[in-house]
Amino acid sequence: MKQAPNKKELVLHIDNNTFLRHLLLEDVNHDYVDWLNDYEVTKYTEQRFYKHSIESTRLFVKEKITSKNDFLFGIFNENQHIGNIKIGPIRWFHKTAEISYFLGSKKHWGKGIGSKAIKEIVNFGFEILNLEKITASYYEINIPSAKALEKNGFKVEGKKIDDVVFEGERINMVYVGNLKLNK
Repeated sequence: MKQAPNKKELVLHIDNNTFLRHLLLEDVNHDYVDWLNDYEVTKYTEQRFYKHSIESTRLFVKEKITSKNDFLFGIFNENQHIGNIKIGPIRWFHKTAEISYFLGSKKHWGKGIGSKAIKEIVNFGFEILNLEKITASYYEINIPSAKALEKNGFKVEGKKIDDVVFEGERINMVYVGNLKLNK
């Protein structure tokens, strides 16, 4: 790996109005916590099973700030925090990592921001962190995630059949990967 970048200085520009910035403790506020407790925002994530608070969210962010294997970015549009994207845990020996993300601000849904954030974090993983493979997973019924990942070069590698329960029904979990050689 190249020298890991200083997290405090990380800003990844998506366009004139949108960027990714390393998330700070000061970014944890009631809006952020409200997103985490909003079923519509987290329904396709395991976060839906938890009751989040300012304290628990600050603890999570603090763990990611000090982690050598995770980079947690806030997604910002016009300097407003609208969601998060994380790359990690990173398995440095294998040069692989997983990504996860969500847009908390519903007014920003459907505008392609999530897809652009995925593109930027994948470029960061491949070009700055020198990773060779990035993976993700999603509930099979989460079509927006499937489309955003496919648009960014992720290929389906497998499914776990009836792996999770969603609204009382068993559904499949889809696993995808993106190899650097595909870039």
